[in-house]
Amino acid sequence: MDKATLLNTIQTEHARFESLVAPLSEAQLCTTTGAGEWSIKDIMAHIAVWEQLCARWLDEFSHGITPQPAERTDDNSNERIYRENRDRSLAEVQELFHHTHQQLLQQVNLLTQTLSEEDLNASQRFDWTKFWPGASLIAVIADNSYEHYQDHAQHIRCLLDASQI
Repeated sequence: MDKATLLNTIQTEHARFESLVAPLSEAQLCTTTGAGEWSIKDIMAHIAVWEQLCARWLDEFSHGITPQPAERTDDNSNERIYRENRDRSLAEVQELFHHTHQQLLQQVNLLTQTLSEEDLNASQRFDWTKFWPGASLIAVIADNSYEHYQDHAQHIRCLLDASQI
């Protein structure tokens, strides 16, 4: 994937996700569909935290520090993220969602200015990316941005289609 396409895809898919949740009421955003289920607010916090982690990894990498994405291999990470954020207000989560997206865009922008497309796309070029399918920087970024938005948007659409929220 070329640099312009990467940035455009992140922005386009984030905008699609935002347009999906924007017309929803506070009740729709904050209501769970059943025991053990996350609300859309919880999903937004989940996405934001993973973007925040990715932005941190990219920042560390750009400063010559090898990121240690232990969260990626920890099965309990999503549950921990949920517990840490479930009591946040909708306004706090929306602010986190927008702020961390800007952080991620800034880090991806910096990275695309300093690395070649070959380095961004190379499989297993950087040892710390081994936890992602394809093992490239693009895979890390995709998994924690546009692919993540798409996965959760699909789930939200299913809930909306089934009139569960």
